[in-house]
Amino acid sequence: MTQPSGAPEQDEPPTGARRWWIVGTSALAVVVAAATVGWSLHRSGQEARPTPVAAVTSAPPTPTPSRTPLPDVPDRPSDEALAALPLAFHDAVIGGLLDGTQVDARNAWTTATPKVPLVPLYAAPDAGADPVATLSSSVSTVNTPTVTAVWDRSPGQDGGMVLVSTPSRNRTPGDGGVATAPSATFAWARAADFTLTGVDRVVRIDDADSTIAIVRRDGSTETSETARLGTPQDPTPVDTKTYMEANYVDPQVTYTQGHPISLTGAHSATLAGYGGNAALTALHYYPDPTGSSHGCVRISAEMTQALARLPIGTPIEFS
Repeated sequence: MTQPSGAPEQDEPPTGARRWWIVGTSALAVVVAAATVGWSLHRSGQEARPTPVAAVTSAPPTPTPSRTPLPDVPDRPSDEALAALPLAFHDAVIGGLLDGTQVDARNAWTTATPKVPLVPLYAAPDAGADPVATLSSSVSTVNTPTVTAVWDRSPGQDGGMVLVSTPSRNRTPGDGGVATAPSATFAWARAADFTLTGVDRVVRIDDADSTIAIVRRDGSTETSETARLGTPQDPTPVDTKTYMEANYVDPQVTYTQGHPISLTGAHSATLAGYGGNAALTALHYYPDPTGSSHGCVRISAEMTQALARLPIGTPIEFS
């Protein structure tokens, strides 16, 4: 061992004496060991056995956790099977579609654009579920590409399944003697059938305050204004989540004076039809700044332009 600096060194015996002491000590150890072995053999009268050495064991290797297999999703139906299903468009009533009492729709800040001409829609995100309808890749009547909003997502192969808005109803007001019906519907669909895109805006219509606002994902308001809504007899949808189905100019709707119309996927909760269609709710310009609508949201020309800048499929929430 190295001595600390400055410490006095111990006296050492002469070299020859040290060597003898080492050799002598070794010889004495051999004699003692031999005598001990002999005494042990004499006492036992048994064959000498080597002293067992404790086995050296090593810790078992830590198992690598295996990944839980992702759940399956339904196989895509054949083209023939899809063609036989009802098409979910704005005038359709399809009982298998879901409404807000059957799902917990939460804004996923995502839009879904179909990759295929017909997307199968399901009432549950299960591998064994049967499709209840189809969603077309184009919006009927206005012939624009379909883009819808995503409200939930399940785990599964190929991205699992997504809960999306549909443009259809699952029943109409008056069915079964019930005066009202859900304004909006949802369905599960295979994520692999869509191109999914993130968005950072939502449109919020507050029935209590008669306001419309474009709100950013961080909670800040991009723009807002007072809107003119429906009456108690023909109310604007409330407690409803839907999407911007289309944004277009229609010269035949003269009161819009050439300003864009934002068509939502929501319907009147009390009217079975209006103006020849299934009482869809739109966000549109109206020249009279007073009065109420039949359920649509009447807004300023500036707000129509702000809405037109949003991507189709943008989530819309009525409260």
